[in-house]
Amino acid sequence: MDITIAEPPDWAADSLSSGYFKNAEYNDRATAANFPDVFDFLRQVHACFENIEAITGNDSGATRLLPRFLLVRAHSSFLAACRLALSGQITEAQALNRTAIEQAWYALHIAKDPDQWSRAEVWLRRNDSDAARSACRNEFRVANVRQTHESLDAATARDLDSLYDRTIDFGAHPNQMGVLTLIRHVEDAEKIVFNVGILAPEPRGVMATTRVAAAVAIGVFRVFGLIYPERFAIMGLEGEIAKLVGVLNAVFKPFAGRETA
Repeated sequence: MDITIAEPPDWAADSLSSGYFKNAEYNDRATAANFPDVFDFLRQVHACFENIEAITGNDSGATRLLPRFLLVRAHSSFLAACRLALSGQITEAQALNRTAIEQAWYALHIAKDPDQWSRAEVWLRRNDSDAARSACRNEFRVANVRQTHESLDAATARDLDSLYDRTIDFGAHPNQMGVLTLIRHVEDAEKIVFNVGILAPEPRGVMATTRVAAAVAIGVFRVFGLIYPERFAIMGLEGEIAKLVGVLNAVFKPFAGRETA
């Protein structure tokens, strides 16, 4: 199959092709066009990820090698969460927001290992045996990796923990608020019909979920600032992150108090 085709053919007229993928793509582009300030802010967050990846790419610290890989995965999770959120698939986006937090916490837990490579080895050998899988589960429990963050930056750890719980409430686990958010009912004298949405680009839900993705990303940046403090200081990234916080509060202010996700 040639994957270098400049202009792929249009989606076929079936429920998966045009009914889902084409509509999802349209919603992404329409949301970006309708909310240009928000989309420009997402560009800035994406650029900050790229800057951090660039300045840590040549880091020679052995214990910081795996965190570099997890940084890229957190970046990818952010992009995927935004793509789902902008399309209106807001419930599923929350699982990716949760994953981004976990990737950052895993990275920090590995980087701050007092025994240097012991945690990394447990993580790398996870699939060697049942005992190894159990050891990895125990070592990288959310409570453990969160505690490592709390010991270094309690305020950011508290913020990320709050966002973590929010993602679980609204879709990262099949809890009631995430499942019921996209249900609409129509009733008449004879019956009640419940419609369960997949793509539901309602602005308040889309903006609430996108805001969570951006807030998670900023928390991720601060986590990696604990792993690479010298490089962050040289590049002035703390100032850049502080500016992003200000922009986040400004662009999402019109939607404050109207969040449903």
